[in-house]
Amino acid sequence: METLLDQNFAASTGVLAAVRAAVRAACQHAGNSEQCGEQVVLAINEACMNVIQHAYRFADGQHFTLRLAVDDAVLVAHLLDNGLPVSDVDLRPRELDELRPGGLGVRFMRELMDSVAYIEAPQGFTNCLQLTKRIY
Repeated sequence: METLLDQNFAASTGVLAAVRAAVRAACQHAGNSEQCGEQVVLAINEACMNVIQHAYRFADGQHFTLRLAVDDAVLVAHLLDNGLPVSDVDLRPRELDELRPGGLGVRFMRELMDSVAYIEAPQGFTNCLQLTKRIY
């Protein structure tokens, strides 16, 4: 497995442009097509926003770690945080006919990535969201 990115970010919406740039560069390094790379960028952006908004509830002074690696032509992303504990039950997207703002991030992540699941977090973290996508 080749590590592409292992970086800590402040849990603030102000860092999302830097997150997107780092993910885009990692995807290009891994050999993703532009379309594939942009799908990964969007999904990870949504996941990071969920950490900021739901796990940390916009609290100041919080951080998350984003790790990207490539393993046998599969991009593996781990988003690690110490926010409120979550599980796969929390990854249920809302119905599209339910008219209200927000709540589509999980649906986007599931549609854009090959897999989206919470896995056991490594020591020092509460949550670990794993997203995978075959490189094309």
